[in-house]
Amino acid sequence: MSHRIRMGPREVPFLITSRSLDTITLLILSREVFMSKITSKNINIQNKRILTYDDMAAVQPGNSQEPLVDVRTYSPTIIAEYEQSDMHAYTGSLIIVRDTVAQRLARVNNTLQEDDLRLRIVYGYRHPNVQQAYFRKRKAALRKDNPEMPEYDLIRLTHDFIAVPDVAGHPMGAAVDLTIVDKNDKPLDMGSSIANYSNLDIIKTYAAGLSANQIANRRRLHDAMIAEGFAPFYGEWWHFSYGDREWAAFYGRTALYGPVDFRIKANQ
Repeated sequence: MSHRIRMGPREVPFLITSRSLDTITLLILSREVFMSKITSKNINIQNKRILTYDDMAAVQPGNSQEPLVDVRTYSPTIIAEYEQSDMHAYTGSLIIVRDTVAQRLARVNNTLQEDDLRLRIVYGYRHPNVQQAYFRKRKAALRKDNPEMPEYDLIRLTHDFIAVPDVAGHPMGAAVDLTIVDKNDKPLDMGSSIANYSNLDIIKTYAAGLSANQIANRRRLHDAMIAEGFAPFYGEWWHFSYGDREWAAFYGRTALYGPVDFRIKANQ
């Protein structure tokens, strides 16, 4: 008899027979055993290439009116702290994401806590004005270095550094920048810190030159997020999203969300 055990958006089949089980209680498979089955090796991932602006532009934005919430709503033990102040005028000190994103992050965090680990999230929703300012600044700098480049090619190039606002996941409340910390809240060694662009090669998920421990830590984060339906951005090991155009392009799905103008009092 074959039983299908569901977790998040994935289904993984397990063949369970009376011969292999002594009692009915053994039908309850431990979460640890289940999670050990879910890795980047056996999840149906289209490919491991870094998605481009063209990939995302080919996807229509979603129009879900799903609310945005505190990223810690469903798992208060998540560490949520900005490393920069660009969102203070819009959300104060709170890191905000779509409700479904918060629920899925809670499940990731709860699983990690079984091993005395937890998530540390440094960015979620980004107001479109902030995204636009970053994009324009980078685009202007690249224009100086590439004065003859056609406009569309310049947009594509700029997207490699800061996402085009219309397709970016952060303004949709769909993307997060995060890592894993140990029981002492020390970040696991990922080979670089979040948003450290001093070496553009080392920040790629499958970068060369990583130690075995760094590879294992990146895989742990990657597989934990993939298991809850998030899409990775392989150009930055710390960036994952759910429901945005990048997620849709990665999985061949329809996008759920579009950019949203969200503000709360800065003193919250």
